[in-house]
Amino acid sequence: MDVSYEDPISHYFNKKRTADKVWIEPYFRAYIIKKAIEKAGSLNEVGRVMGYRSRIHPGWSVRQILMGIRPVAKERLNRLLSYINIPYEEVEKHIVTNNRYTTSETYLALKQYGFLYYLSK
Repeated sequence: MDVSYEDPISHYFNKKRTADKVWIEPYFRAYIIKKAIEKAGSLNEVGRVMGYRSRIHPGWSVRQILMGIRPVAKERLNRLLSYINIPYEEVEKHIVTNNRYTTSETYLALKQYGFLYYLSK
């Protein structure tokens, strides 16, 4: 007798939560965030442009996206892309199904775009 129970409501919301988020290849992810920082002036301002509302550190979520720790919501990605004038079609080429990149690939991408100071020591 199978006694496992999956709550259909939480399953729906978890599926919905992950369906509107995408993973982006490390090099392209670093490229678009670097371009946004150059235009906005800081990581916190990029977070505000993307719609993050933390008063203390709105750039924290952007840092996690940059590091490959979390995916980016499509809505927030579209805000960022319109801010830096990159069409979504260009980004679609660099979207992957999950975060299948190693830390060494992320390290090389961060190094290429000058983000090594975000790495833990």
